[in-house]
Amino acid sequence: MTLASAIRDDGARLAAACTACGACAAACPSPPFLGRPVTDPVAAATGLRATLRGEAPTAEGIAWIADCTRSGQCAAACPEALDVPYMMRLAGMRLRGALGEAPAIAGSADTGWAARVKAFGRLTMTEEEQARWL
Repeated sequence: MTLASAIRDDGARLAAACTACGACAAACPSPPFLGRPVTDPVAAATGLRATLRGEAPTAEGIAWIADCTRSGQCAAACPEALDVPYMMRLAGMRLRGALGEAPAIAGSADTGWAARVKAFGRLTMTEEEQARWL
């Protein structure tokens, strides 16, 4: 078994266990700090699940996956007790074409990393530290 096939299998297993209830996306603190709050948590979770299955993701799913800073708030909110940050990593790999597949979105090179670093900083820094560093 290759690493890529193990990642595909894990993604399929987690997608099957996910109910796409949206609790994870609703709990995510990252998108609001980036100025792109999740307006439809169910659509975001549905997009995550579709991406894990290798299907076409929703626009909401793509945006949420791209904004992920791995805060872990999603895992705490999941009623199925799934490892949502791991699911997000797997979905991000699929979106970037890291499994030897064509990227799911055109121009999917990760250009949003700086915004995610700033969002994570806002989650962990005091207001004074944010003013000085961000």
